[in-house]
Parts: sequence; structure tokens; C-alpha cells
Amino acid sequence: MGEHTIVVLGKSDAGKTAVSYRPWFTEDVDSHGELQFIKAIQNAAGIRLDAPAAEEEPTLSIVEYEVTLSDGQSVTFVDTPGFDGFQPGGEPAKETEEILQMLEEHLGANGAVSHVLVFFNANGMDPTDFKPRAQRAFDRLFPNAQIASITTRWDQIEDDDGPPSSSKAEEAQSKEESLYASGRTGGSLLEYLLDGRQNQGGDLLRFRSGLSNESYSLPQDIVHKLFAGPGSDTTLEKRLSAVTKERDDLAAKYALLLEEKQAWTAGDCAPGPPDSEPVRTLTSRTRRQRLLATIKKFSGQVLEMVDELDRDADDAEDERTACRAEVEVASAAVKVAEGKLEEAKEDVKEAEEERTRLKQKQDWLTEQERGLTTKLNELETSAGRRSGRVLPVKQQIALELKQTQTSLKDTESFLSAVEDYYITGRQAVEQATAEVEKWKRVEQEKDKELNERLSESEQLLKERESFRPLQRSLSTNLDAMRDGLKDRWEGKLGSNIVFLEHLDGHAVGPEMVARGEDWAPTIESFYESQVELTLLQDMAKFHSAVLRWLKSQEDTVQREWEKGVEDIFGPPLINLPPPPPPLTGHTGDVNSAVFSWDGTKIVSGSDDQTVRVWDALTGEVQTVLEGHSAHVTSVAFSPDGKDIVSGSFDKTVRVWDVLEGKVKRVLEGHSDAVRSVDFSADGSRILSGSTDKTLRIWEASTGKVQRVLEGHTGYVYSAVFSGDGSRIFSGSHDHSVRVWDTLTGEARTVLNGHTSHVISVASSRDGLQVVSGACDNTVKVWDVLTGEVLRVLEGHSSYVYAVSFSRVGSRICSGSLDKTLRVWDPSTGRVQSVLTGHSDAIRGVAFSRDGRRILSASYDKTARVWDTPPLITSTQNTLN
Repeated sequence: MGEHTIVVLGKSDAGKTAVSYRPWFTEDVDSHGELQFIKAIQNAAGIRLDAPAAEEEPTLSIVEYEVTLSDGQSVTFVDTPGFDGFQPGGEPAKETEEILQMLEEHLGANGAVSHVLVFFNANGMDPTDFKPRAQRAFDRLFPNAQIASITTRWDQIEDDDGPPSSSKAEEAQSKEESLYASGRTGGSLLEYLLDGRQNQGGDLLRFRSGLSNESYSLPQDIVHKLFAGPGSDTTLEKRLSAVTKERDDLAAKYALLLEEKQAWTAGDCAPGPPDSEPVRTLTSRTRRQRLLATIKKFSGQVLEMVDELDRDADDAEDERTACRAEVEVASAAVKVAEGKLEEAKEDVKEAEEERTRLKQKQDWLTEQERGLTTKLNELETSAGRRSGRVLPVKQQIALELKQTQTSLKDTESFLSAVEDYYITGRQAVEQATAEVEKWKRVEQEKDKELNERLSESEQLLKERESFRPLQRSLSTNLDAMRDGLKDRWEGKLGSNIVFLEHLDGHAVGPEMVARGEDWAPTIESFYESQVELTLLQDMAKFHSAVLRWLKSQEDTVQREWEKGVEDIFGPPLINLPPPPPPLTGHTGDVNSAVFSWDGTKIVSGSDDQTVRVWDALTGEVQTVLEGHSAHVTSVAFSPDGKDIVSGSFDKTVRVWDVLEGKVKRVLEGHSDAVRSVDFSADGSRILSGSTDKTLRIWEASTGKVQRVLEGHTGYVYSAVFSGDGSRIFSGSHDHSVRVWDTLTGEARTVLNGHTSHVISVASSRDGLQVVSGACDNTVKVWDVLTGEVLRVLEGHSSYVYAVSFSRVGSRICSGSLDKTLRVWDPSTGRVQSVLTGHSDAIRGVAFSRDGRRILSASYDKTARVWDTPPLITSTQNTLN
């Protein structure tokens, strides 16, 4: 950047880039006849641009212009987007704070600012909203910059007398005062500049531009006056002369220091090595100077801390407001969805009533058709014996029969249409129900998030308010210390609060006042020690407060981090004891075993018709659930661990209360053995697959069937929900894997590739991959979206009866008739580990939700818990 950096602020129509006035020359005007501010300065410096000025376009980003003035000074103009937030193409408008933040990021890497030019349109002094956050950003950006206000577009002002034309300064100033008064509203930028800002660069400078007479200023005049200083008539030549003299003086001092250094080097001190670092000369400071510098630095830290607390509190309030808006949106969406649900239910009710009426009519017409047909047959039989005598009656009955058959046909057609409408209505009810549930979950999550935001915001406000008294105390002390160090004992030092509060109960004697000059060195030295002591004590208080704040922030972020870990990876990891011994107790083949979602329990189902609940750490039996009348083929835990669902060869699905150890509900509907069961991730639905070639979705809370999925041409051996519940995967005797839409019950994809029965399927955590095990001795990994086989995992020597997908680490486990478990890396297709120990076929496998343990169920009447083998890298695999 140049020697001086000038930031340009204001609305897009305020002439930031083009200052409006009728010039004495025309080569610098744009298509509106307005002089471009920066170009006018360039022309005044003798710089000519090659292309004519185009029509002014609003500045949309931070733009720099380098200009060298006629006196040789280099100036960098930093133009900014307009404070009216104009964006092309309907883009969201930029807030004032956002523009200042852009500027802060730009200047952070490009240097400090010497001057700020704030432009206002004299033809419409509309207030610019300037919030506290924008004010603090302004203070941070321009702590020592000289601020100047420029009113423009004076040639466009229209009043009762037309545009102003007077060249009298007092009239122009009077008009200017009235304009400033109109724009000086509460919370505006102008009010902040005139009243709210403690301008460290001097009073706010004012300039008028827009008319070509002596009461108004040209752009180059404005810049020269800025560098000359307020109230100064110093010409550029005089200023240049002063700068030159200052430069010569510095050069002379440097030459003298160089001579002294050379003399010192040639003296007693031995010179250092040729490549040694040059000695950096530090100017010594007095104790008073050191204290003043420390006070200045510490004051900045206190202000920075206050600003940080304010910004945190403001940010938290903004986030809370946004979160509350999201809650309101979700709440409104719930009401809309509930309204649609009620409409859909009403439609279904009407369709059901119409279907019942038409069904009754169909039955009546069918019965009438049967009766009329019987009569007509009887008349035809008797007509052979009494020819011609019953002809009119026969014709009447035949006519009635024909009308009945026509009416019956129409009724059946209407009934079919109503049946379709009823089915469509039921689907609409299910969709609306799912929509209501979805938005209720969103509302609950957002409401929970809002409560967290409220708690965070309250904590930040509490921290800010608790820091206020300390800030006021520190500011008072620092001001008093600073004033005392700048004062003398003969002055006001005797009334300084820091001096008086640290006399330890003593009083100032009369002779100390009377002989002030004699006592001054002693008292002032003593005061410096008082200041240093007070300063250290205040700094200790401040840093203790900062430490408490940081600890509070650490606790908040720690809780957020722990929640994130649990949401992503599951409950916190604990140091697990060794796996328990094999789980023994079943008297028949163990067909299925899974962990509870929290990993503390295991449930198993067996050919002995029982369901058993085990302690996952000790392997001890906790509960034996009895009620099925045939083999138990499949079991699953509800997400909250309170319920268990089981499927059996007795054609039923049973829901058990884990704590009570009793059956809660028996779900009946399948016409053959139930081979597989599963809970949805939200616990609201139960899935079952059966030898009757169908899958059924049940409402967990009522046991009612929601949908029957038909399509497989063979037994359904395995059925599971995807992680989000939107899909269902099933494996069948017909060699296929099917992907179903949970909501509609339609088969989205049929995955063909296995050459034998598919006995088991499992879903990846995100539901985008499905793994299947089959009697062709292979495990296949499928891409759900494309239907392609991603990997074929080969290694088992017999049928693959069970597969499971880990939620953590993306590993697959398979169990086989060959009595082994295999752990695979699906990304490479390589086997990570082979687990042996069972003495018969393995019928079920499952990972714990944290992926640290594997559970297996076997025809050897046991279940086993295994530590998941460590992941083997590709390098280790190569070495092995």
C-alpha cells in the first residue's frame, strides 16, 4: 500500500466512487456529467487514463486504487460496497456489519488506515442504520484514523427555489447543517460519527462537493486538506519542505550513530563473527514509561475481552433467533401436515363408507341375479309343457334379469374404482402420517437445540454481566494510574485515588504539601511502586476472570463434542472386560442372536421355542421368554431396549416386554413360518419376512399391519430396515435381493447375481450398500442406487447363512455352514480375520453398535461373543 490509506464508505448513491458536481473541465466526467472522485485526483496529479470513463457501476467488493499525488505522496484508496447493501441479480443484500467484516479481513493483511471518507447524498440524507456491532467493528478498524464526512450531489438538490446556486459560504453551511440534522437520527451512522464515536484522530471534518464555486471542494482539494490537517493553511510545498527537512535530520542522526558504532567496534570490544546477527539497539525506558506502556497494552486487552464477550453474546442471540425461527417453521409444517392427514383420513372414511354401501349393493344384486336366473330356468322348464301360456312372465323376468346384471356390472365397476380410491387414500394417509412424524421429529430436535441455545445465551449473558463490574473497576483504576503517572506531586497527584487507597492507613503530612518540591521525587517514586502493585493485582484479577471464562467455554465445547461423538459413534467407549464364555442354556439350535442398542444385553432365539435375554458382559441368563409353539427363527431389540420382537415357525410375531418378561402383543397375519424380524431405527415399526413369500410392516404400538410387500417368488429368509427406515432389504429362496420403498411398499430394485438361495441380508449404516449371503458360498456387496455388485467376498467353503454390517469402521462379518466366521474389509474385499470355535453351522451374526464386538449364533446350541479383530492395513495384508 501507499504512504497513506484512505477508506471510502457510504451508500451506493452517495457518490463514493463518483462525486457529483459540474466541473470546470469535462474530460473527467462520466455519462451523467458527474466527476469521478479518484479519476479527478489522478488527473490533478498529471495521470491520464487511456479509456474514457464509463457509467458508474456500484462497488460490489473491496477494491484498491493506487494514486501518486502531485507532491510525490502515494495514496491507496480502498473502496467498499455501498451501505445500502446493493447486490446485482437479486442476491441477498449485504448488512453494514458484513461489509465492515469484509474490510477488516482485507485490512488485516494489508495495513492500517490513516483516513476514512464517509459519503452522504445531500439530495436525500436517508439515515444509515448503524448497529452496536457495526460501531464496535468501526472502532476496531479505525482507532486512530481521521474521519471526514463529505456531502455530495448538491447540484441535484431540488427545493422551492430550485438547485442552490449561492456561493456564500454561510448560506451553504446553513443548508449543510439542516441536512445533517435531518440525517442525525437515533442509531444512524451520522449520529455515531457526530456523537457516539470518541474520534481519536480529531474532530469530524466536513466537506461539501457538487457545485463549482468556492463554497464547495474539489476531490483533490479534499485530499490535500486532509494531509494538511484541520484548520491548517499549510501548502503542499511547505509540507514537502518540512518532510524533506525531517528526512535530512534523520539522515544526519543516522550518520552520527554509524560513526559512534564504528568507533565502538574498533575499541576494546572484539567484533563478532562476520555472519553474526546485527546488534539491535534498544532505547532504555524509565519506570514511568514502562508502566504507561503496560497500562496502554492492558487497557487494550480489557477492551478486547469486553468486545469478545459482546460479540459472543450477540452471536449467540443471533443463533437463538435463527433457531427459534426454525422451530416455528417446523411447528407450522406439523400443522400443515396434520391438516393434510385429517383430509386424507376423511377421504378414506368416505371411500370406506361408499365401499361398504357398494359391497352391500353388490351382494344384494348378486342374490337377486341368482333368484331371477332360477325363476327364469324354472319357467323355461315349464314352458315345454305349457307352451305360450307363460310367455309374458318369462319376458318380464328376463328383462329384470338383464337390468339386474347391468346394474351389477355397473356396481362392480364403481366398486373397483372406489377400491382404487380407497387404496390411494390409504397411501395418502400413510404418507401424511410419515410427514407428520418427520416434522414432529424435526420440531423436537429444533426445540431441543433452541433450549441448548437459550442455555448457552443465558450463560454468555451471565458471563458478560459478571465481567462488567470488573471492567468498570479496571477502567477506573487504569485511568487513575495513567493520570497519576502523567501528573506531578505539586499538581493533582495527592488526590489520585490509586495513591490515596494504597497508603495503608497513613495520611499525607502537612510538610509534604508545604515542601512539595523536596518531597516530589520520593512521593512520585513511591507512587510508581503503588501503580505497579495495583497494576499487577488488577492484571491477576483480569486473567483469573479470563481463565474462568475459558473454563466455562471449554466445558460448553466439551459437552458439544461428547454429544457429537455419541451421535456419530455411539455411547462413550468403556474398557471392556474379556468376552464372556459361550452362552449355554438353549436345548435346541440357536438361530438368531443380537446385541441391545446400548450393548449391555443379548437376546437369542432357538429351536427350543424360547427367547433368552443375557448379560452381554458376564454371559449370564437374565430372562427366559416362553410363548412360541414352534422354533424361534429371528429376534431383535427395540432401539430403547425395552422391547424384543421374535418370529417363529408358529406363523406369529411376538413383542415382549424386557423388564416384565411377558408378551405384550402377538402379531398374526402370515400364513406360514416367520423367518425374519427387525425393528425400525425409530422403534415405530416392525418388519417380518415369511415362508409365505411376503413381508409385512406392522405398527409397533398397536400391532396393526401397515403394509404387505409382495413380489418374491420364493421363501423370504431375511428382511431388514435401512438405517433411516426409508428402505427395506430382503433376501429370498428365489436367489434375489429386493430393495423396497417403505412408504409405498413398492419394489424399487431387484438385485440378481447369486446362483442360489439368499439366506441373509444386512444394510450399511447409511443404507447405500446392502450385503447378502447365499447358498452359493459367497457374500456380495451391492450399490443400492445403481444395483451393481461392488464386491464378491469369497472364502467360505459352504453355505453362507448370516451376514452383518458394522456401523463403525465399515466391516462385514459372515457366518457359514463351514462353522467359521469371517471378518471382511468391504473396500478391498479381503478377509481380515477368520474366527473359529463353534462345532456346528453358524446361523446368525451381529456387530455391537460400537463395532467392538461380534455375536454369533450356532446350531451347536450356543451363542458366542468375540472381540472384533483389529483392522489390518493393506501393507500388513501384503506382508501377511
